[in-house]
Amino acid sequence: RNIMENKDSGIVNSTNEELAKLDLNNILVEVFFPRKSLSSPSVDADADGSSVLSGGGRKQQVEQEIDRGAAIFTEINKAEPIKLLDLPGVATKRTRDIIDHAASHYRDAFPAMFSASQKCRAPHLNLDNLREALFASEVIKREKMGSGGELVKWIARKNEALRKQYAEGEMDDAKSTMENGKKVGQAALKKARKHDFYLGLESTWLYK
Repeated sequence: RNIMENKDSGIVNSTNEELAKLDLNNILVEVFFPRKSLSSPSVDADADGSSVLSGGGRKQQVEQEIDRGAAIFTEINKAEPIKLLDLPGVATKRTRDIIDHAASHYRDAFPAMFSASQKCRAPHLNLDNLREALFASEVIKREKMGSGGELVKWIARKNEALRKQYAEGEMDDAKSTMENGKKVGQAALKKARKHDFYLGLESTWLYK
């Protein structure tokens, strides 16, 4: 018995010496949690007693988050860029009022020739694109305009000039050539003639 006790005592002392040599700051502890199947919904109790969704409930929550993210992404891509004219400090209120008056006047007078899309095709115009084009051309400064009515009359003269340019019979080829070298299709030309609105066929009129 004494031999066995001495042997056991020696083992304990040896183990204690080995433990004393361990560097506790460099011990890596790995903890493994049981994985739960997403196909088996369950409700776990949180530390405060509240229920926490897991399994199928968690899967549904993830799918809802994905749907919300997709909806936000879609809205961002549908949003139209802000025009330079509308940025604070870029244009004076007077300039913006003159342009808004004239652009809205023609939008209301020729609704069939205006599109809600900023990527519209000839012979259509987009209200915001027209506003931006009028601002970029500096026509108000160039022509020393002081009111929206003056800009309306100036645009009317440009439309009249385009009417003569695209007069019936003079540009009835399969593809008619504009002054800037581009082509305008017969369908666009036909609609412009029908509504007597030619401003959407080209943009050179802004700079003449």
